[in-house]
Amino acid sequence: MKWLLKILAVLVISLPLSLVGTFMLGPLWAWVEETHGIESVGHALYAGWCFVATYGAIVFGGLALVAALTPSKRPRHFEPQ
Repeated sequence: MKWLLKILAVLVISLPLSLVGTFMLGPLWAWVEETHGIESVGHALYAGWCFVATYGAIVFGGLALVAALTPSKRPRHFEPQ
């Protein structure tokens, strides 16, 4: 149950972080559109895929961080009897 709460917390916390991150990565999205021709900067805001890509990267990093900081239930070493 704790792992579900940790995953939910990462998903919720990642939403505002990815919104801010998408705007901060504006020059990258403009470069992607200019170089590769992929529509990323619209008339008013960035394309939806820019937000999804940023959200996915932040969620992946957050889950990796949670996994690294969560102690393992396995014994650290095995001592034969």
